[in-house]
Amino acid sequence: MVSSKIKLLKNLIEIPSPSGFETEIANFIKQELLKTLPKNKVQVDFQNNVIATIEGTSDRTVVIDAHLDEIGFIVNNVSREGRISINYLGGGDNSILSARHLTILTNTGKVNAVVNRLHAHLSLDGNEANIANITDAEVDIGIRKRAQVLKAISIGDPVVYKSHFNQLIGSYYAGYGFDDKAGCFILIEAIKEIVKSKEKPPVNLIFVFSAQEETSTKLIPIIREYKPQLCVGVDVTFATDHLDSDDLEKEVGKCELEKGIVLARGLDLHEPTFKLAQNIAKRHKIKTQVQVNSDAGGFNPLFITSEAQGVRAMVMGIPLRNMHTPVETINLKDLESGIKLLKSMLLSSNLRGTIEK
Repeated sequence: MVSSKIKLLKNLIEIPSPSGFETEIANFIKQELLKTLPKNKVQVDFQNNVIATIEGTSDRTVVIDAHLDEIGFIVNNVSREGRISINYLGGGDNSILSARHLTILTNTGKVNAVVNRLHAHLSLDGNEANIANITDAEVDIGIRKRAQVLKAISIGDPVVYKSHFNQLIGSYYAGYGFDDKAGCFILIEAIKEIVKSKEKPPVNLIFVFSAQEETSTKLIPIIREYKPQLCVGVDVTFATDHLDSDDLEKEVGKCELEKGIVLARGLDLHEPTFKLAQNIAKRHKIKTQVQVNSDAGGFNPLFITSEAQGVRAMVMGIPLRNMHTPVETINLKDLESGIKLLKSMLLSSNLRGTIEK
């Protein structure tokens, strides 16, 4: 992958965007899109959804979604002694909280913080230092006393893990926020490729970089406004090529990094669109994998299939290790396969007929 694309992905990762506090990343994505699209084709609504439009040759519409928020925390109390308490914004894992670097996002700038941990020398069997509940996490900015702390931060300030974007070996990268900034990256690059091709898509394309997916979904009002026949979600999915892979595969199906973008199949997913994507991938020699969906949730498109007259759903998954942690791991080759497949499918002359089945 060329360095300019890696720089874009790094910039996305390094912008904090806890669910409900996405203004900065929404504005960044808007400015990035305006390098490719006219000003009147890109907008940010009051909920921080970024919406980009490419007109097609028919009155049919497809919404393509990736969420721009990430899991995080919020300051909910400061004790008399200056101990800061936090709550989750989105799904969290208490077992990884202890001894972490955090960043508190205040109105005047970023404040570095840590999650305290009992001295290892004083922990009899290790359990005393574990955080069993988010309310046990003591966040420390160094100074003491409530009045002093509240001069630096405020109740209600959002909090994130300390941002990082690290190359491992080859095209493997680890960081915080690939869920789902990797999906946002695929959408941005697919838009560039579609515009560069100078081909007119067979349907109207509404690209949505949606807010608050980790806590709810803000996609429903957009679906009601644009009334698409199909919604394509580009999000991360569970890789199983680490830890105890046998047990993971039994739960979510086989999925490996560097083996291509994942096509989801199953409950509430539109089978004709799945088959179209498979055929396009085969024709263009794009690596893909398949995972089964047997749950009516988990991805934005699956929450909106009952809207209006019914919306067909498709999900493309980016293989990801260590989901919802500061060490999420991806392979750039999977992102490249996602860009190529998404572009090819959205420009396919068979797309309109497929979404009417």
